[in-house]
Parts: sequence; structure tokens; C-alpha cells
Amino acid sequence: MDNEFQRRLEIAPSFARLACDELTTLIVGEFGGASYIKTIYLGFQIDGQMVAAAYPDPHRLEVALALPEEHEAPGLIDATHLTWRTMPVAYQLSEVARIPELLALAREAAERVRSGDHHVELPTERFIRSRLERKKR
Repeated sequence: MDNEFQRRLEIAPSFARLACDELTTLIVGEFGGASYIKTIYLGFQIDGQMVAAAYPDPHRLEVALALPEEHEAPGLIDATHLTWRTMPVAYQLSEVARIPELLALAREAAERVRSGDHHVELPTERFIRSRLERKKR
């Protein structure tokens, strides 16, 4: 395994690998999307539009999702630190028992993208403001 994503996935908890497999089955298998590895994340898209991006670390799996930023679901956080204009929220998976919650949100994101109902495009100013707020902490 010669890339950074694979290295990160190797040191992540086993549920992160399982969740990546399940996301692939859902988005690629069920929705006909595509997956690819880009440096530190596993990306998923449908018809060229991002649906999700999975970032493993030693403690959890963070998955940015194509959902509106006002979406209210347990486990969702602001994801502007990831700078995806069309994926303003992320789900933080920290245990295997929560994989079904992640998959339900990923299904919703895939359906939004597939149907053309996902119209989120955050302005650049939002990322600048978010970066400045993080520096203050």
C-alpha cells in the first residue's frame, strides 16, 4: 500500500475499513457511482458530482456528505474545515454500531445527487470565516 489514504486506513479502527467497504457497496454498487482515492481520502461521486469523501484517522472515520448544512442528524458536524463547497457537513463514525446511521445519511446524499436535488454550493467567504474561527480556538 503505497499511498497516504491506504496508510491512514491501515492504522484506523477496523470499523473504518468496514464502513468504507459499505459506502462503496452503497454508492458504487447500488447507485452506480464511482469511487477513487485522492491522497488522504476515499471519494465517491455520481455523474461527476461528489456524494461523500471518507477520511480515516487512528480513532474514527470522518465522512463529508452532500447534505445541506442545516441538516439535523446525530453525529453530523460542520465540515467547512474540509473545504468541499458541495459537502458542508460530515459524519464522525466512532464505533461499528453506528455504521447504519452513516449509511442512511450516505443514501440520502446519493439520492439528492442522483435526483438533482442537491443545490449546495458554499461561497469562498464561508471557508475563510471558518478558518479564522478555528485559528481563534
